Amino acid sequence: MAIKDRLPSTDALLDSLPLPRDFLTRLGVLAGHTTRQISIESVGVTGGNLSDVEINKVNLGNASIGTITIENTEATLKQSSAFLSGVKSIVELSFKLKWEINLGWIGHWGDTNDIGSMDIPVDLGNIDIPSLDNIDLSIPTVNIPAVVANMAPINNLKLGNFSLSGADIEKLTLPSAGLSLTGLGVGDVTVSSLAVPGVNSKALTVAQAKPELNVVLPGATVNNLSIPETSIPSIASSPFSTRAIASDKSLTVNLGLLKITLSVTPTVFLNVAAMTIKDAKLSASLGSVKIKDISLPVSVHGLSATAFEANGLSVNQIKF
Repeated sequence: MAIKDRLPSTDALLDSLPLPRDFLTRLGVLAGHTTRQISIESVGVTGGNLSDVEINKVNLGNASIGTITIENTEATLKQSSAFLSGVKSIVELSFKLKWEINLGWIGHWGDTNDIGSMDIPVDLGNIDIPSLDNIDLSIPTVNIPAVVANMAPINNLKLGNFSLSGADIEKLTLPSAGLSLTGLGVGDVTVSSLAVPGVNSKALTVAQAKPELNVVLPGATVNNLSIPETSIPSIASSPFSTRAIASDKSLTVNLGLLKITLSVTPTVFLNVAAMTIKDAKLSASLGSVKIKDISLPVSVHGLSATAFEANGLSVNQIKF
């Protein structure tokens, strides 16, 4: 006798359990329904329309910019004046002595020694420069790394009508937690395909949409940017200091067997309490501005459309 013929039938198993058969039947149907899901192989929409699309707010967050590169900048400053207040300077003179002794075949000796420095303080007070005209500035390349920009939100964005085509959703399961039916028993149901001529809705509303990842843009380039001549009434600076090192000056005494060279290196330290440039006219041209590796978080709040229409809706392989 085959093994399957030795196994008890379903009816025999139900009769052998110490529970009413009607209760076991209802329990089996309920258990099956609580774990059921509708599986749809694909949903396709050939075309559709969204009417009067509006977005209340688009939050852009803080944009992270990898590098800003400005190339071939030419600027001209015209018809301006400058006033420097509280100017103080220190002139530092550093001395070095180089000596050489040459005794021919007996020997040759020499060395260079620092012999100290001398500071000369000078209080220049206020300096008035009545004319700064036709000052040309040429900057080949400026690289600004790791820029963070606080992007303002976009409010009340009106996008008008949208047309949709070729939309496909694959491997759709609903609901994700399972489907429960009360008072209705359904066995396995399979629909190979379902076609709907069209669907429409009077309104579409999305409260918030926020992608998990930042929006990453590869970059942007603006070429041949020209800034026309612009009048600047006043430019004021905070206190600043600078240093300038002049070339060495030397005096040499050669006595034959003995050669001595005294050199001095002037260094000027300049401290300025404030600098003001008035009535300046500035024009500039930029060869290119390159922005690379832009990353920013985006969230959309309050997306709405007055009507939604989809044409040619097709559903394939529905299993329940």
